[in-house]
Amino acid sequence: MMMRSRTKKIVAAISVLMVVALVAYVSVLFVIIKNINDDPEKLPVITAYAHGKTIETNPAGFCTIDLSQCAQVGDIYALDVPAGYPLQLSLSTDVSDAQWALLAVYEDADGNQTGEPRVFEPGEALAVTVESSSDPVKQLVGVEIHLAVGEGSEQGLLIWSIKTA
Repeated sequence: MMMRSRTKKIVAAISVLMVVALVAYVSVLFVIIKNINDDPEKLPVITAYAHGKTIETNPAGFCTIDLSQCAQVGDIYALDVPAGYPLQLSLSTDVSDAQWALLAVYEDADGNQTGEPRVFEPGEALAVTVESSSDPVKQLVGVEIHLAVGEGSEQGLLIWSIKTA
């Protein structure tokens, strides 16, 4: 079956838009990876504290704003958070002065995971405490912090990831 001329033009236009979006995403990703490699101190840092231990974390990933494409650009950090102890997060002002999101991931005794997302408005919090239950039905297994960066078609998410169990 032959496509009509108008249909061909629409398909061609959509294809061009997809290529442009992909090029923009790759460009932003390249700049972020270059910044991480050239000067990781320029990137926002999140400090995590639990049960007497502290770690500083850099972004682990960069994703498109809809999370359809992601690239790992750093490490996923691990910090032991024993059952019943809280995880405390301290954010750099680059994060806390913008809108950002926290996703706490819990696991039940059967291994099923659920996420509890929370969005923070600019200036709302410089530090956050994530509760961990002593009940094995709801164990904290990790957290992710999402921060939108860039503008327009070049917007994406920097993601910090901390495994807690």
